[in-house]
Amino acid sequence: AALLRLETMKVDQFREGAYAGYETRLSVQPDEEMTQVGPGTPSGDYLRCFWHPVYLANKLGDLPVAVKILGEELVFFRDRSKTLGLVHKHCPHRLASLEYGKCEEHGIRCCYHGWHFDTDGTLLDAPGQTEHLNKRLKDRIKLGAYPVIEFKGLIFSYMGSIKEIPEFPIFDSMEFENMEMVPYQAPFYCNWLQVLDAILDPLHTSFLHSNIGRVQFSENFGEVGQMDFFERAVWLMGVNTRRVGENVWLRVNELVLPNFTQAGSAFATDGTERYLYGRSSFTRWVVPEDDENTLVLAWANFGDRGDPQEWNTPEGPELIEQGEVFDRTYEERQRSPGDVEATESMGRI
Repeated sequence: AALLRLETMKVDQFREGAYAGYETRLSVQPDEEMTQVGPGTPSGDYLRCFWHPVYLANKLGDLPVAVKILGEELVFFRDRSKTLGLVHKHCPHRLASLEYGKCEEHGIRCCYHGWHFDTDGTLLDAPGQTEHLNKRLKDRIKLGAYPVIEFKGLIFSYMGSIKEIPEFPIFDSMEFENMEMVPYQAPFYCNWLQVLDAILDPLHTSFLHSNIGRVQFSENFGEVGQMDFFERAVWLMGVNTRRVGENVWLRVNELVLPNFTQAGSAFATDGTERYLYGRSSFTRWVVPEDDENTLVLAWANFGDRGDPQEWNTPEGPELIEQGEVFDRTYEERQRSPGDVEATESMGRI
């Protein structure tokens, strides 16, 4: 038989009440009214009342592209007449995916049985049917389709009832003179509200976007300033105000409901010189792909009074949006986290 000798180490330093890991459990119940975006949900129906950018125009070539927007599986295409189409992914005949369809002079043709649909969803032809049956099918069958508009390199769509389609909005900040607008997109692998609420959070700029995480602003911008919020019917703004010597600096973030956002210049100066507002650094929309994935589509704005032109590179817009470039190592992300690390680390939803 073997004899075991037991010795102990005192653990008095771990006092009761200070280490509550066993007892502490964070709430993980999502607010479904706010976070769900599919058809028939409160937020989903609300978002469908507006125009949203849904794709970059320069990414759409001669082949259809499968996308997911507001929880719906869709297909983008540009037919041979250069007309844009956004339609339901599955052909109503046998549900084959139209991402494998053929772009015709007008519309798209299903790869399986050749059913031919126009960009508005009208059935133009159902090959192999009698003339009488073909006519009946054209009168009865529609492919789900949504209106699309191309504007300054972004493709916008309205996904609500066609009876209530609103005018396409053009804000004054989209029309400044001598401003170069570079379209870009940035994926976030989390719910859209986690991305959206940061725009109105002026406190996080003093930490996440200061020298505490990465020298994106000057050292003075790492201080916690005066926090102010302004609210109107469909417009909200958060302001972080700091004094640097003789100058007063205002970092302004803006939201027009439901998901149109703007932020002030991201790479201004060290705060010691007088610097007037010229334009936002980016003009963007936070668009849900589904409940757990989000796509930011935007313009990075450049000009004499805005972020400097040297950021107008393939990496430049990503720097402004994310606080960092994409495809960084885990260690780089730990040492210098940006918006994507903060929002995604909360969980998918």
